[in-house]
Amino acid sequence: MGCVAHWFMDRRGLASGIAFVGGGFGGVLFPLTIQALLPQVWWEWSIRILGFVLLLFCSVNVTFCRSRFPHRKGAATTWRDTIPDPQVIMNGTGAMAITTAGVLFTDLAYFIPITYIPSYYIDRQHLSQGEALSGSAAFAYRLLAILNAASCIGRCIAGDLADRFGRYNIMIVSLFLYTISVLCFWLPDVLLLNLSNDVLFVIFVLIFGFVSGSNVSLTPICLGQLCETQEYGRYYASCFTVVAFGVLGSIPIAGGLLDVVVDTGKERYWDADLFTGLT
Repeated sequence: MGCVAHWFMDRRGLASGIAFVGGGFGGVLFPLTIQALLPQVWWEWSIRILGFVLLLFCSVNVTFCRSRFPHRKGAATTWRDTIPDPQVIMNGTGAMAITTAGVLFTDLAYFIPITYIPSYYIDRQHLSQGEALSGSAAFAYRLLAILNAASCIGRCIAGDLADRFGRYNIMIVSLFLYTISVLCFWLPDVLLLNLSNDVLFVIFVLIFGFVSGSNVSLTPICLGQLCETQEYGRYYASCFTVVAFGVLGSIPIAGGLLDVVVDTGKERYWDADLFTGLT
């Protein structure tokens, strides 16, 4: 994604949003593909097939990516140039450190709904794991496709708005709506035991997909405001090296919170839900 920031300046937000639509489109196809493959080739070969698909597209991507700035003649590259620079985060203004911390907490919460939406829906409908590939449980996996479809729209719209009204301004609004979607739609769906339909939860999936998609596409361009274009790669890598630890911890933390609750069914998700919203 650093290549996009190199080639676009004035409409960088829109360009980034369009580029990130590819990730959302993959998020639409992959859950449906897994659902179709599992009954045919089971888990191991389903994952292998998706891995080969990713290998193909990533190879094409790496082959055709080009930097806007040519490599400087006579400039020696050392091993230190290939690792994140702590000085980038601890710069004088503190803007990079605050942005990195914000992205860390955002991604810490972002992957919890994406991971647990199918299992939550299965528990919500009181369905067995054996029904996970057919009947009503199949909708649990289609919810991920719906979420990512909404995410595609959110990424483009947020990128265009960011160019008009400010990258950090739109990012803050998106995070606010992100929190509202979790605390005002998903949490009530967890706590209200006598709901007869899925409307509240589907609304959450649509809103969360839309605003979380904007967070994905806006993070790179917010980082791009903190540095010169030539330094963008170092800033991006330094930020996401720190953020990676949050991503690694998010799912185990949510799983631990689910294990703490003694309730069964959808009620056991309330603490993980609350953690997601507050984070």
